[in-house]
Amino acid sequence: MTVGTRNRLVFLSVLAVVFLAAYAFRFPSREPLAALPPAMKQVEASGTIVAVREGRRLESVVLDAGTLGEVRLAVSFPEPMPEGPLPVLIVLGGLPTGAENLSLIPEAGNNVLVGYDWPISVAPPKASTFLLQAPGLYRDVMRMPGQGATAIVWAAGQPWADGRRVSLLGFSMGALAAPAVQRLAEQAGQPVGWTILAYGGAPLSALLASNPNIQPEWLRHVLGGLAGFLLGPLEPEAHLPYVRGNFLVLEGTDDELITAEARARLRDAVPEPKDIVTFPGDHMSGDVAQRAHLQRIMAASRDWLIRQGAINAP
Repeated sequence: MTVGTRNRLVFLSVLAVVFLAAYAFRFPSREPLAALPPAMKQVEASGTIVAVREGRRLESVVLDAGTLGEVRLAVSFPEPMPEGPLPVLIVLGGLPTGAENLSLIPEAGNNVLVGYDWPISVAPPKASTFLLQAPGLYRDVMRMPGQGATAIVWAAGQPWADGRRVSLLGFSMGALAAPAVQRLAEQAGQPVGWTILAYGGAPLSALLASNPNIQPEWLRHVLGGLAGFLLGPLEPEAHLPYVRGNFLVLEGTDDELITAEARARLRDAVPEPKDIVTFPGDHMSGDVAQRAHLQRIMAASRDWLIRQGAINAP
């Protein structure tokens, strides 16, 4: 990289920081709950059947959530549907779409799975796209907890749902968003009985600043600094003291994306009652090479939910 190119990138980075800071200060309050758009209790829903196979029916659902935008979901039902209301599992995964994340969950049984489509890319940002898309990206990030909470409120209120047996599963990136999502759902009147936080950490600034997948390195530090200033309302530690339920924390001993300190901070912030399971190995992944590791994580999650009485056993 030439000196001129490096100087231009630094200049554009400073502009992005200034612009985002100005945008952030449009909010009347930086108190976490007040700074996040709340869940919508009444939404218009439209859906289409995507597939019916292996005893499941997958539907694509779009919620018109007003100022929160469209909330896109993948909903997996038992096929045929049994009588009576069913437990609901809201899945916030590390892959881009809800359907992709639901495909990693085996033996779903007589339960309804709801996967959330992230409105942003889950891939680490590159310098050029980040600088150009920063304002829109920030808006979408701030709307994510409200969208996730809206999905919970909508799903729990459906005729097929047992609103007393609602679980929230946050895997990887989903573990970072889940605390804010749960708090907004509770604020809207819908409790979450069981929460799984798998392979997450805190604070967000440290996670971005130490992420080896974000290149070039200078962007990593820019993002870390931005996160510390702008993403305070999303911090898991800002919401975990206020949520209620039963919690399972899953983590890896050699996680290269989440440092030991970040894992400890999230683990300590999770309220009681909580169970903690530590797996050997690196960060969880849907890659074929990591499939056995992923299956162990999913089995531990399923078994814990069954023991808790949160879901119906396969």
